[in-house]
Amino acid sequence: MPGLAGAVQRVPDARLQTIFDNIVAPMRRGPGFKEESEVDRHGRWALGRVHLGVLQPEPQLSTVGVRVLFHGDLHNESELRAGLPATVAPPPGTNALVAALYRIHGITTANVLRGAFCCVVLDEERHQVVLINDFLGSYPLYWFRSEARFVFASELKAVLKDPSAPRSLDPRAVADYVQFGFVMGERTLAEGVQMVPAGATVTFDWSNGDCRISSYRRVADLFRSSGRSEPTPDALDRLDHSFQRAVQRTLAGGQSVGLSLSGGLDTRAILSAVDEQGGPLATYTLGVKGCADDVIADKLARLTSAKHRFFELDASYLSEFLPNVARMVSLTDGMYLSHGLTEMLALNFLQGSDFSVLLRGHCGELAKTSLAWPFHTDEAVSNMTTRDELIPYLLRRLDYIGRGAEGLFTPDWSARMDGAARQSLRESLDGLELHPAELCSYLYLQEQHRRFTVPSLELFRNTVEVRLPFADEDFLTDLFASPAALRSGTVIHKALIGGKLLRVRNSNTGAPAGASPLVESVLDKFNTIFKRLNVYGYRHYHNFDKWMKDQLLASVESVLLDPATIQRGMLHEPTLRRLIEATRSGAADHGYLFQVLLILELWQRENLQ
Repeated sequence: MPGLAGAVQRVPDARLQTIFDNIVAPMRRGPGFKEESEVDRHGRWALGRVHLGVLQPEPQLSTVGVRVLFHGDLHNESELRAGLPATVAPPPGTNALVAALYRIHGITTANVLRGAFCCVVLDEERHQVVLINDFLGSYPLYWFRSEARFVFASELKAVLKDPSAPRSLDPRAVADYVQFGFVMGERTLAEGVQMVPAGATVTFDWSNGDCRISSYRRVADLFRSSGRSEPTPDALDRLDHSFQRAVQRTLAGGQSVGLSLSGGLDTRAILSAVDEQGGPLATYTLGVKGCADDVIADKLARLTSAKHRFFELDASYLSEFLPNVARMVSLTDGMYLSHGLTEMLALNFLQGSDFSVLLRGHCGELAKTSLAWPFHTDEAVSNMTTRDELIPYLLRRLDYIGRGAEGLFTPDWSARMDGAARQSLRESLDGLELHPAELCSYLYLQEQHRRFTVPSLELFRNTVEVRLPFADEDFLTDLFASPAALRSGTVIHKALIGGKLLRVRNSNTGAPAGASPLVESVLDKFNTIFKRLNVYGYRHYHNFDKWMKDQLLASVESVLLDPATIQRGMLHEPTLRRLIEATRSGAADHGYLFQVLLILELWQRENLQ
């Protein structure tokens, strides 16, 4: 997996080179990856970077004293360079700029960095290593500390290669997974290994072993100015201007750019902005032949002269269910629950694509919060006034994975998981004095995006770099400065799209994207019927039901009923068999629960044995 890796010894140790080689080994996934590393000749520290050679392709480990490895995009680089003191020579490269800023400002350098990145600073004079994560946690960075050393990497599997790394599954992470479909907070599947929080630094001092986590910017701060109930006259114009600038940033750098184009509104807004700016663009859509996205995306691409391809999800792909799940688990550190497994098909396509940067529409849901599943707003949320009302409501609404699975976990595991998901949700919202509708958007950005979306992007980052215009910090600042009511529906998207692309139907409603609410309501009923009847041009883009009946249950029986799995003592075999039979007969649907359990078992087999 592309990213950063390193280890710092409390006491210099000549074995560090071997330890570091083992840590980096899982990140070397293909011949196309580039790599650089440096190991202190005394065995005190080791640093490395694995990358695609697209962003910051130049070597970064060329300095002494203060070493910086920077992975991702720095959006305000030109402003930071302009603000350097006249006595500081303009440094070449993003990493050298961050090093120059660090020499001036120390750890508070993190406060001025804007972009999508993770970064490590090694300061020999101060005997410390500093990990910096961007405002949204756009790139995962894992770490743990033992008595002997501090270890970090962009891949959990890499961290677990350290001989002193933990070797047990975290029950609280399992509880979160079964409740929410992803792990909350900074936990990982490995008990004792954490993620660097979004908008935070982790500093390890090797002279005394101290480790400090400091927050420099919080997602919650975005909501401070969102108390207005009515939009100002220029609100949509301001958002349109902000979004155009965000898209400009994703096109910067001269790389060839592609767009994952669906039949919905998020990627359509990006397509419209790129078309308006006249940038060359390749688009692709994947799914079953004749799905709504296939037909709609083709029409959108023709209207904008984008170079478009459709990649079919066919029966041969469905037959590879278990190998694809296993590969997905390996590439995402078990952190991602797919809602269709189409990502693995996309990965196959991207390996042969002719672009190096992929644009995606994630976070566009925050501009239409009533559709931001699973933390979407609705009438019940809008009528709430307190956080204590919201928490039990969300727990009931989010129980789509574990519903009906009582007795599945053994008494020991049930005791360790009891109440953990509720505690995770409370901890995430602790100290926030926001309206429940705003808390939903906060959870979407702070938890759902960071712990669900970002792992899915790690799949694609094995072959291309990924940029998200809707996750641009300046755009989000302007977005959340607007009233919650404006962000509830599709008004913002319609303003961003405009013109000819509004006339093409939305795959979610069947109505033209610019249609009135009344027309949408009427056509949505026909759209639902046509989708259920599998009508060409209206089909769903994946066939998860077919996978569940034909492939998932066979995989569940071969993996989860394996004696080695049962002997772990986590699952109660009679209950598991009952759930399998209920799903096979059609009496219940435990497909997502089975996928979570498969992910957990496959992850343990790869990492803990």
